[in-house]
Amino acid sequence: MNTSDNNTMIEVSNLKMYFPITRGLLRRKVGEIKAVDDIDFVIRKNETLGLVGESGCGKTTTGRCILRLYNPTSGTINFDGTDISAIPERKLKPLRRHMGAIFQDPYGSLNPRQRAGNIISEPLKVHHMATKTELNDRVAELFRLVGLDPDLLDRVSGEFSGDQRQRIRIARALACQPSLVICDEPISALDVSIQAQIINLLEELQETLGLTYLFISQDLPVVLHISHRVAVMYLGRIIELASSEELYENPLHPYTQALLSAIPVPDPIAERIRQCIILRGEMPNPAAPPPGCHFHTRCQRAIDECSVARPPLKDVGGGHYVSCIRV
Repeated sequence: MNTSDNNTMIEVSNLKMYFPITRGLLRRKVGEIKAVDDIDFVIRKNETLGLVGESGCGKTTTGRCILRLYNPTSGTINFDGTDISAIPERKLKPLRRHMGAIFQDPYGSLNPRQRAGNIISEPLKVHHMATKTELNDRVAELFRLVGLDPDLLDRVSGEFSGDQRQRIRIARALACQPSLVICDEPISALDVSIQAQIINLLEELQETLGLTYLFISQDLPVVLHISHRVAVMYLGRIIELASSEELYENPLHPYTQALLSAIPVPDPIAERIRQCIILRGEMPNPAAPPPGCHFHTRCQRAIDECSVARPPLKDVGGGHYVSCIRV
């Protein structure tokens, strides 16, 4: 399904990330968790690709593989024309300045005793991107860029609110002028009243700076709003990928249909009459996934063939990909 060209920022091919399960004093391997199980996708320049699914489906692991915080078990990750899936750490550092990351917890990912200015300036120092005289001006510029007052630079991060801490983390992610930013649940720990402000800020920064986003979240309405295209993951596999409008109007995979049916409707009359698809059972253990289509154990439309072979992620027209033999 990959169609790499000069407009491609990220091309992921046959990506697998398996974590070993060990037991005993000798830490003997007795199995493995298939967190990411042979996935393919492309992110185009200046695009936002949303990655959505239940907890434990492999979304965060995918993002960390792209950042090379994890060394993939197999597969390739092509970043702006360079395969970074297996290059050594010393060669990876120059490329890392072109990648930014916004992680989930605004409280756990910042040192509460470190000054905000030092937090933002640290990437600039690591990559030698500013002299001592330029550093203060650059940090103040980043503070203004994310909507914070530069007069607060000397405060420790523990004195800031959740909204302000998230803005500090965004400023830190943008410090080295990256072209790609991995947003891993960037609003899930924030109050609902603040979430819209952060989403608007991310959209403004993308338009102003020409950023490319991988937006990871469990919140499907937010993903549909901010993303140009959306990939739905289930148990380590991408089961549907389409533009956000197409996915909302014409979901084809039974799992995607169930996710969309659970979104509340603001019309009380429509909310009463709409039908919510209830999935049976729980997500299977990723250490022992079911054969064939991983979703067949919970699918209301499953037939015998669903448990035999893995359905390919096929194009059903207009760039809409789905992994289901019933489609």
